Amino acid sequence: MTTATPATPTPVQSICFADQAYNPRLKINIAQQGFKQATQAQCHALPVALAGKDLLMSADTGSGKTLAYVIPALNKILNTKAVGFSTRCLILVPTRELAHQVLSLTNKLIKGTKLQAALILGGEDYHYQQALLRKNPDLVIATPGRFMEHQRKNQTDTKHLELLVIDEADRMLELGFCEDVETIAEACNPKRQTLFYSATLHSPKVQEMAQVLLQKPVDIRLNDATQVQDNIKQVVVVCDDIEHKKRVLSWLLAHEPAKKHLIFCNSRKLSEDLANFLKSHSVNAVALHGELPQDLRNDITRQYRQHSFNTLVATEVAARGLDIDGVELVINFDMARNLDDYLHRTGRTGRAGAQGKAINLVNITERGLLLSVEKAQGKPLERLVVRGLEAKEHRDTVSAAKQTVKAKPKKAAVLSKKEAAQERQAQTNAASIWGDGNMPFGKKKP
Repeated sequence: MTTATPATPTPVQSICFADQAYNPRLKINIAQQGFKQATQAQCHALPVALAGKDLLMSADTGSGKTLAYVIPALNKILNTKAVGFSTRCLILVPTRELAHQVLSLTNKLIKGTKLQAALILGGEDYHYQQALLRKNPDLVIATPGRFMEHQRKNQTDTKHLELLVIDEADRMLELGFCEDVETIAEACNPKRQTLFYSATLHSPKVQEMAQVLLQKPVDIRLNDATQVQDNIKQVVVVCDDIEHKKRVLSWLLAHEPAKKHLIFCNSRKLSEDLANFLKSHSVNAVALHGELPQDLRNDITRQYRQHSFNTLVATEVAARGLDIDGVELVINFDMARNLDDYLHRTGRTGRAGAQGKAINLVNITERGLLLSVEKAQGKPLERLVVRGLEAKEHRDTVSAAKQTVKAKPKKAAVLSKKEAAQERQAQTNAASIWGDGNMPFGKKKP
C-alpha cells in the first residue's frame, strides 16, 4: 500500500451546497444548518470523497474537515443499497469531545431519514453500547480504545464496511492509538474507501499509518504544518512567575473583550486553581480536564457553547476537537509542551476564517518552547507590555526594543575593579544557564 507524492494543491472551484447533486433530504438538512458555501478544505476534499477515492489530507484546524467527510458518507449511504447488514461507515476520532461534536453534526444532517448513528466511546455505559451495536447502525462514531474492546468480543460488524474515516490522525499518535486504529482497519472490508485527515503530516509514524490504511490516495496538503493561520494574531507577555502570570491574566480578561475566553494550562490542579482564582475576581470561569467524569465534561462543554459562562480553563484535553463558535481569545497560561500542541491550542480561535487572538504568558523556564514556536513562524511573536505589570526579574530584548525606541540614552556606569569582576562572573553564569545573552529571552543581570 502506497501513498501519493504530495503536491501543491491546484486551485479548485468554489462549491455552493445548494447547487450540488446530493440526496434531496441531505440538501435540505445542509441548508437548514446554515451551510451555504464550502470552505477551501471542503472544496478540495468533497469531490475526491464523493468520487469514492481514498484521501490523505492535512488542513488547518477549524477548516471544516468534519463536514468534508460527513457529507460524502451520508450521501453514499442514502443513495446506495447496503450489502449485508454491516455498519456502513466507521468514523474514528481521538477524543470524546470530538466524537460528541461529530455525532451532533451527523444527527442534524440525518434528520428526516431512516439512518441510525451510534456513539461508541470510553467513559459511557458499555452494555448500552452493546445494544446499539447489535442493531448494526449505519454509522458508528468511536474512539479507538472502546471500539477495540467491542471488536475483541465480536460485537462489531465491519466486514462490509464501505467508508472508514480517520480524523486527527496526529492526535491518535500522541494518545497511543495508532496500533488500535490499524487493528480495527484490518477487520474492515479491504475494498472500503478510506479518508485520512490530520492537522499535521510531518510525523513518520503518521505517514506510516497512512501507508498501511490507504490505497492510492489523493494527497492534499493545504497547510504548512508549522504555521498558525494568518487570521490569528499571536502575542507574548513576558512574566516572572505564576503569581505574576495571574495578575497579568486578570488584566487581560478585563481589557481584552471577547465572546469567549479559552485559557490553557498544563495540569489538572492548575486548571482548578486558576478557575477558583478567577471566580474570586468575579470572573465566571470553569475548569475542564481529563479527570472529570465524562458526563460532567459533556455538560461543561455544552454550557460553554451555549454562553452559560464565557471563560473556560482547560488542560490539553480540550486542545483537540473542541469546535466552539465565538472563541475570540486563547490564552496560554502555560506554554504548550510542543509545537503541535501550540498549533492546536491556537486553532481553537479563528475558526472558519474568523479573526482570533492567542496570547502567551511566558516565563524564563518556557523560553525554549517560545523559541521553537518563533523559529517555526520564522519571526519573533509580537510582544505586549502591560504598563505597571512589567516583568521585573526577566528581560526580553524583543520587548525591550519596543520600550526603548524613545528612551534617552544613558551614560555607561563606571565600575570598580571588584564590580567589573562581579559583572563578568554574572554574565558567565547567565550564559551558562540561559544562553549567550543575545537570545530574545534571558535573565536580567544583577
